[in-house]
Amino acid sequence: VTVPLSHLLPHPSYSGEATSGDIALGQLAWPVPFSDVILPVCLPSPALRFAPGTRCVATGWGDIQEGG
Repeated sequence: VTVPLSHLLPHPSYSGEATSGDIALGQLAWPVPFSDVILPVCLPSPALRFAPGTRCVATGWGDIQEGG
């Protein structure tokens, strides 16, 4: 499934290098139909607050090192 982005919001500190702020939010141009292999991401409630020092995990895709 290929869907273009209608909006892209890069991190304000991103400078074109993968060393800082290499993250962005993208809004799809239209909804993607869910299937056995396409599922929504479960997000926590906006009211949920994590204490300082709480260990969190982020996932993604793409390059894991510069140049590869």
